[in-house]
Amino acid sequence: MHYPEQQPPGGPERLARLAVPIFLMLSMVTLAFGLGFLVHDLTTDSGSSPGSITAPVTDDGHVDEDSVGAAILNEIYQILSSQHVDRDDLSEEGFFRSAIEGIIDSLNDPHTDYLSPEEVEAGALDLSSSYEGIGASVSDASGEVTIVAPFRDSPAEDAGVRAGDVIREVDGEPTDGWTDQQAVQEIRGPAGTEVTLTLERTDGTIEEVTVVRGDILIQSIFTDPPLELIPGESGDAVVDRDGNAVDDVAYLNIAQFHDQTLEELHEALDGVEDGDYVGLILDVRSNPGGLLSSTVDVVNEFLEEGEILSEVSGENERTWTAESGGMATNIPIVVLQDEGSASGAEVLAAALRDNDRATVIGTQSFGKGTVNQVRHLENCGDPEGCGALYLSVGRWLTPGGKQIEGTGVGPDIEVPMEEQDYLEQGDIQVFEAIDFLRENQ
Repeated sequence: MHYPEQQPPGGPERLARLAVPIFLMLSMVTLAFGLGFLVHDLTTDSGSSPGSITAPVTDDGHVDEDSVGAAILNEIYQILSSQHVDRDDLSEEGFFRSAIEGIIDSLNDPHTDYLSPEEVEAGALDLSSSYEGIGASVSDASGEVTIVAPFRDSPAEDAGVRAGDVIREVDGEPTDGWTDQQAVQEIRGPAGTEVTLTLERTDGTIEEVTVVRGDILIQSIFTDPPLELIPGESGDAVVDRDGNAVDDVAYLNIAQFHDQTLEELHEALDGVEDGDYVGLILDVRSNPGGLLSSTVDVVNEFLEEGEILSEVSGENERTWTAESGGMATNIPIVVLQDEGSASGAEVLAAALRDNDRATVIGTQSFGKGTVNQVRHLENCGDPEGCGALYLSVGRWLTPGGKQIEGTGVGPDIEVPMEEQDYLEQGDIQVFEAIDFLRENQ
């Protein structure tokens, strides 16, 4: 059934929608529709994948001990598929996919995952700055496919998709048991086509929203804040807590790190260092991360020297250090972060703080400090592909030697902001940053 596209909300409804992302506590780093994984190194390696597994036999007729587990797994499948009372419900693909997921679950590592060939094809590992889709990020951490946030000025936002919406159906197909990768695969599609989402709103109501997919250019740098600083009054302007326009403090919102972030940053920083500013606000609230190379390049623009981060993997350690020549290495900086600031956002905050280049204001960050790599699997014998393993291979350390994973980066000045705080007082975290820079010039 076709449902007309929902018109963009206005007035209080738009205000409420814009407020939600700041207050949505992320329980995992999200997989965006084309962006979200922090990939340290895209490499290719061989490995196993779902399919019938047999155990090699040595020259003396004995089973290769290294393959005993694989042989047992194959034998279990053969017995179940021929003798189990519900054997008609058993599929080879589902059996081996479940076996893979069980192995990965035993690691108790939320950052290691197997991606099917279909999920890889759908763009689960695509970290470019553009794709075709609706423009939103999703998470399955709660057991339900949930919208973390629509991208700014995206088809999803224009159609009324909101942070916190649970996707119950996609084009009439229930999402029960879906992963976020499955949702990505079904929702993405050619620009100009439609997808109908059945959404359960945060108040429990059910709505069907039709979104016209588009060419999504994922902008990462904004010079206006994601929230009205004074609800219903300030619009896109940067103002202080008294409602006065701010022209002595520069403001940049870094929404995520991708292959065009550095270019966007250069344009946004043009003239800032030489301008009549007492300081710069770098707002990385709800920034889920992105590319390591982009993160390091961005940090380089604010450091003349010093360590950016270290990677520890077993007994090996690698360190990234700043290179001189950045565009804004002298202007005082405040980094704004919250519980949704993860991965690359945490690397940036820690690097600038530990090198005495910034004061961090807000709340404790998310705590995603795992080094991840992608291994494309090749040995399943399927010409259509074997999928990929996205695995943790190390941990990030801050310049101060502290681990980010599971801990996060603490603020120098803690300023919690609940939804009611925002509605009554405005964006008090931005106001605190403005006041701090003015008082410490």
